[in-house]
Amino acid sequence: MRFQLSPEEIQSIVNSKHVCGNFEGNITKISSLQEAQLGSLSFLANRKYSRDAATSKASLLLLPEGFDCTPGINQAIFFCENPSIALAKICQYIEKFNAHPTPPEIHPSATIHPSATLAHHISIGPNVVIGEHVSIGENTVIGAGTFIGKYTSIGCDVKIFPNVSLMSFSEIGRHVILHSGVVIGSDGFGFEKIDGRLEKIPQIGNVVLEDFVDIGANTTIDRARFASTIIGRGTKIDNLVQIGHNVKIGKNCIIVAQVGIAGSVTIGDDVTIGGQVGIAGHLHIADGTQIGAQSGVTKDTEPHSILLGSPATSFKEAVRQFASLAKLPDFLKKFSKILPDDC
Repeated sequence: MRFQLSPEEIQSIVNSKHVCGNFEGNITKISSLQEAQLGSLSFLANRKYSRDAATSKASLLLLPEGFDCTPGINQAIFFCENPSIALAKICQYIEKFNAHPTPPEIHPSATIHPSATLAHHISIGPNVVIGEHVSIGENTVIGAGTFIGKYTSIGCDVKIFPNVSLMSFSEIGRHVILHSGVVIGSDGFGFEKIDGRLEKIPQIGNVVLEDFVDIGANTTIDRARFASTIIGRGTKIDNLVQIGHNVKIGKNCIIVAQVGIAGSVTIGDDVTIGGQVGIAGHLHIADGTQIGAQSGVTKDTEPHSILLGSPATSFKEAVRQFASLAKLPDFLKKFSKILPDDC
C-alpha cells in the first residue's frame, strides 16, 4: 500500500516513551532491517537480528526498550515495549487510511429476495444472490459473486470478500471477516452403509460464527448433522482449513493453513494449531493446547499441553523420538556388524 507518514505521526500511533535521534522527512515504506533504505521504517522483534539493527539504513527504527543502539545520521529510533505490536498498530493505521470508503449501495445486478431484511449503510457488490428471509446488519460489505442462502443472519460491520458461499441457516456474528472462496454451511460428510451401498445422511444443522471471527480464503466449515457447528468469538482461521460437522471451537483460537478437523471434535479456548495438523473425530482438545505443524492428533489432550508428531505426543518426547530416529541408520550399521552372517 502507498502511504506517507511523518515521524511525528508515527509517534502519535506508537506512543514511544523513549525517542533517540532525528529523521527529517517522511516514511514511505516498511522494510526488513537488511533491505531498509532512506524513507524506510523497520523494526526488531527477534534478538537474533540484533546486528542487523545496528547497521540498518532505515530512517526510523522500532527497537525494544533497553536495546543498546546509537542512531545514525538522519535516523530516528523509537524504543517500544513490543516493536512487533507497535508495527501492527502502524499497519492498521495505514490500512484504514488507504481503504477507499465503500458508499452504501446495492449493485443493480444483485438478486435479493423481497423477504430479506437489510439494515442501513450496506454495500452489496455485483452478482450477489441473497435468499429469502436473510437479515444483514449495518455497515456490512458483501463482495461480488457471493451467495447467501435462506434464513441466514449476518451481524453488523461484517466484511465478506468476493465469491463467498453462506449456505442456508448460517449465523454470522458482528465484525466477522470472510475471505474469498470461503464456504460456510456445506454439508457435513455423513454416510451410512445400507444394503451394501453408501447412503447420504441429511445434514440439517447449521454453522454459527461468533463475533470477531476471521476465516481465511478457501476454508470450508461444514454444517452440523443436527444442532450447530460453532466457531467461538475472536477465533482466527487461516486459508485452506477444513472443519467437519458438529465441531465446536472455543474463543481466541488460532488455526493455521491446511488443518483438517474431523467431525464432532470439541476445541477449548486459546488453542493454537499449526499448519497441516490432522485431528481425528470425537476428540476433546483442552484449553490452551498447542499443536505443532504436521501433527496427527488421535486422543484427547490435557490443558496447556504442547504436542508434536504423528501420532502426536508431548513436545519433549517427540523431539527425543526425532533425535533417535536420525541416529537409527548408524545404529543399524553398527548392529549388523555384530550379528552372525546367518541372521
